[in-house]
Amino acid sequence: MILPTKAMATQELTVKRKPSENTLQVQASSPVALGVRIPTVALHMMELFDTSVEQLYSIFTVKDLTNKKIVMKWRCRNCALYVKEHYATVTLNFVPTLGQTELQLDCKGVPVCKEENMKFCWQKQHFEEIKGLLQLTP
Repeated sequence: MILPTKAMATQELTVKRKPSENTLQVQASSPVALGVRIPTVALHMMELFDTSVEQLYSIFTVKDLTNKKIVMKWRCRNCALYVKEHYATVTLNFVPTLGQTELQLDCKGVPVCKEENMKFCWQKQHFEEIKGLLQLTP
C-alpha cells in the first residue's frame, strides 16, 4: 500500500523547443502525489451479539439500516506508529442469526506492526463494551 504524504511533487515537467529559437520553454503539468510505503495486513473478526441487527446497527450509526453493512475509514487514535494520513478501511457486516446478530469485521490496510493491537482494541474496547451496553438496555 502506498500512503499519501503532505509533500507533493510539484509537477511533471514538459519541455518544448521552439524551432526558431535556441531556448527551451518548460511547462508544468498537474501535481503528482508522493507516498510512503508501509507493510499492511487485513483482519477478519466475528462476534455474536444477543440483539437484533437493527439494535446493533444503531450503536454504530444513526443512519437508517439499508444494506446491513457499514464501510468506514478508521485509524487508531492513540497509535504513534500510524502514519498521520493513513486510515484503514473497516467493513462491518451485520448478519442475522437465530435470536442473535453476527458482526463480521473486515479491516484492510492495518500496519503490520499494529495487527495485534488492532485485534485487541476491537475485542476489548468495542465488542466487550457493546455487550456490556446491551446488557443494560431493556
